[in-house]
Amino acid sequence: ALLAEFLCQEMPIRFAERIRLIEDLPEWMQIPELVEVHHIQLVSFQNFRAMPLAESTSVPRFKALVEDVLDRERPTKNLMMLAAVKLRQLRGIESFVDEPTQGINRLLDDFLLNRLGCNMLMAQYLACTGPAPRLTGIINPKCDAVTICKKAALEVQRRCEAAQGRSPEVKVTGYTTSGEVATSGGAPGFSYIPGILMHVVRELLKNSAEQTLNLAKSTEDLRHKPINVVVCADRTRVVIRITDRAQGIPLHVGTKIWSYLYTGRPTAMAGLSFGHGIGLPLSRLHARYLGGSLDLVSLPGYGVDAYLNLPRVETDLVEVVPDGSIDIAQEINLLTL
Repeated sequence: ALLAEFLCQEMPIRFAERIRLIEDLPEWMQIPELVEVHHIQLVSFQNFRAMPLAESTSVPRFKALVEDVLDRERPTKNLMMLAAVKLRQLRGIESFVDEPTQGINRLLDDFLLNRLGCNMLMAQYLACTGPAPRLTGIINPKCDAVTICKKAALEVQRRCEAAQGRSPEVKVTGYTTSGEVATSGGAPGFSYIPGILMHVVRELLKNSAEQTLNLAKSTEDLRHKPINVVVCADRTRVVIRITDRAQGIPLHVGTKIWSYLYTGRPTAMAGLSFGHGIGLPLSRLHARYLGGSLDLVSLPGYGVDAYLNLPRVETDLVEVVPDGSIDIAQEINLLTL
């Protein structure tokens, strides 16, 4: 009941903020995708506003509302990416790192972080009220980072095989807080949302796998360029390092990788955020959503180290969302809702 009441009061505010972000763009009515996204946000805002607070405790009715809103939201991310490209063309922006482009990136960061927070909170409600309700909802208090990394690796390898008939080796090693190699059941565990962790790790592995396959000209060459994943932790943080031997990020690319508008070479690995330039910036957004961070270190001629740093303490598991009415971010502890 507490979470339902919170959603009933909070969701209209967040949808209104997204509507404002769109309407702040002078050209928004000239871009069909933005008009469609605006309509999606408006309908969801109206639906939540029409729900009396006293009736939000009716699980069947409120659950139907949440499911309807989430279903309507499905195309929003891709629509926003298409709209951003058209906005850039409309404004005649040529650079990926100039201030006008950074303005579009900030808009997308704010919009997509707002959307991510809403979707996670609504998914939390559905997980807590489903046929087999879970006390912690979508949060796994014993999230196994090593197991998730291995699952992500298998999925990326499967997609590589389907696309190119071969895949790089991926080695996943977990370490205990004392620095020893973790055996079965001894890997670092922490309270986290497995779906977010899977999304980020899968995207990072996909990038490393693509670049490795592009570089390796033979099976023997591929065998000498494994992707190594290290999972380690202390009492407060879990850190995942993904290392490849794909010669690093080209100098001419540089920080463009963090722009939603930068798109690399298209591949057959569909379904992993590739094609709209959103993989890395969206992954960084997912990491930041719960107080973590994602950083890349490029070693020219050698490869890339990706560092995913995540909070381990339950009291640190708060969502950080932009709040247009104040200068600081709003923080909400997901474990207390």
